[in-house]
Amino acid sequence: MATLAQALEISNVAVRQHLNALEQSGLVIARLVRRPVGRPARLYQLTEKAEASFPQSNDLVALDLLGRLEKLMGQEALEQLFQARMKELFKSYKERLKDAQTLAEKVRILAQIREEEGYLAEAVAADPAQVKDGVKLIEHHCPVAAIAKRHPMVCQYEKELFKRVLGAPDLKRTEHIRYGGKACIYEVPVGTKEPKS
Repeated sequence: MATLAQALEISNVAVRQHLNALEQSGLVIARLVRRPVGRPARLYQLTEKAEASFPQSNDLVALDLLGRLEKLMGQEALEQLFQARMKELFKSYKERLKDAQTLAEKVRILAQIREEEGYLAEAVAADPAQVKDGVKLIEHHCPVAAIAKRHPMVCQYEKELFKRVLGAPDLKRTEHIRYGGKACIYEVPVGTKEPKS
């Protein structure tokens, strides 16, 4: 709340009033998130109704181009395209992660990168009952959701990219926007042994 208030240069009360109005209009939903210390925080997320308010022409163009590529050159061409993109992202991410000392630190940097790319990402400690000494990468938004619906391999490549760039073969996706989840959540056991490079 304070971050929004500061960014918009309005009071916390004004932010709360705007969020309440957006929630009543069905444009955002809120959920309580427990924190290690203090009261639970309310985390807000856009609904599908709100997503439809934003221009979607980029998705239409991308879907059209991918469809044409598949029609002209086949499914293999699409796979090659997505593999090439994954390789480029791997190089870029690996460079940004090179100074990280721990796997948990790598996840935090990866969350920052994904945040910059529009995924509303964060790294949080995993529930010890679920993942001992683990960390979660949570993406609250998916800028490529329309593409992923038509070409699910995008999600497979994303998961593989995260495993490779983090050196975490035990990484698991426990929630998925594509299947109705509120976020894409990846759990990374910190005890994972990183392969030697």
